Amino acid sequence: MRRAQQLGRYHLFDRIAFGGMAEIFRAKTFDVDGNPHWVAVKRVLAHLVEDEDFIEMLVDEAKIASQVKHPNIARVYEFTQAHGEYFIAMEHVDGKDLRTMLELCRDADINLPAHHAAYISAEVASALHAAHCAVDQSGRALHIVHRDVSPSNILCAYAGEVKLCDFGIAKASLSRVQTKTGVIKGKVKYMSPEQALGHRVDHRSDIFSLGVCMYEMLTSRPPFGAANELDMLLKVRDAKYKPVRKLVPDVPPELEAICDRCLSKKLSRRYQSASEVADDLRAVLQKMRPNYSRTQLGRYVRQQFADEIERELRRLEECVLAEVVHSDVGDNLIAPVLGPEAEYSQFSPYPSQVGTEPDAKSQRLAHGADYLPVPDLDADEFDIHAADTLILGKGRGSAHKAAANDPRALATTEYADRDGSEPGDYDEALHSAPTMVIDPLSSRKKNSH
Repeated sequence: MRRAQQLGRYHLFDRIAFGGMAEIFRAKTFDVDGNPHWVAVKRVLAHLVEDEDFIEMLVDEAKIASQVKHPNIARVYEFTQAHGEYFIAMEHVDGKDLRTMLELCRDADINLPAHHAAYISAEVASALHAAHCAVDQSGRALHIVHRDVSPSNILCAYAGEVKLCDFGIAKASLSRVQTKTGVIKGKVKYMSPEQALGHRVDHRSDIFSLGVCMYEMLTSRPPFGAANELDMLLKVRDAKYKPVRKLVPDVPPELEAICDRCLSKKLSRRYQSASEVADDLRAVLQKMRPNYSRTQLGRYVRQQFADEIERELRRLEECVLAEVVHSDVGDNLIAPVLGPEAEYSQFSPYPSQVGTEPDAKSQRLAHGADYLPVPDLDADEFDIHAADTLILGKGRGSAHKAAANDPRALATTEYADRDGSEPGDYDEALHSAPTMVIDPLSSRKKNSH
């Protein structure tokens, strides 16, 4: 079993993304009732910890994202300094980013179905509208521009939700680190012409970037391509591309028209608000698939990544919490913005009430999604051969939680005896028999025969 690393309130299980500035982990924390809660933790790489401008930019990202409450925007819980490290804790979206989905389509030489592309684009447009219209606690407009709308920042959950994330280079009125005119940030091929030229941008720049993503979803290729970054900037500046239906003739013309309007070089011809984009896309989707729902996208994503989902589950099962859980959860640098009732304040590294430090036995119970009964191995008088036998099943859910007070519940709820008896028959002979400690290696050899 692998041991998770504790960072603040969170236990880092597996790394799900890595870049030049930060790495993202799937992590577990616990709510006030001791129930597990999955989050994503973006940990700043060590060589950037001393870069004050970069840290300020991340603080801005956390502040900006935390101000926008919308179901299509991944929530930010906290930005914290702990044990000499900086990290952002965010909502964990159990699924795949759009970039990974598009790469799979290209590898298989297929296109993302147009109805899924329309739905994803409409959900992202709704997220952008919420960000563009966001206000602070006093009602003052924040004037947020994401400036990095790209497939890697669009998350599609296995349940069908679509979330926009990573406001790392977003510009808002509350930002301390302001980007000067002429400085280019973001992924070049997803920029708007005005952004590529280093001009001042507004919310319509994000609409152009959404159009680039939509084009790539419909055709499996971005509208602009070049051998180097300079040529790419020129292509983006000119905003010339092959029509969608020249590449994929069966794309509905109404959907192509929406994409073309998003990709208009002239600001006056482009959609003037992201809500207009969302409304038009939903109208087209209703015409294409009248009974479309998010569960259809969820089913599609699960089918495409079925093997990887199984591998992810196996990796998580192989990881347990650290033997000792410490109480130092660090200093949240954006606490004043989040307020006293912020969600992170209900999180704890322990599967117990916030602020309480459990005993050694309770810490051992923290190692899974469910809490199984284990004997107190720290007791000097403990005799393993005299202890009751416990049957620990692979299943999860209420049966395991019920077994916390009665080990027999595991046997009676989940297992039928090998002789064909029904679940609920409790094998007294098995539990009264002496415990046998079998050498694992010799056992494997016997089983191999």
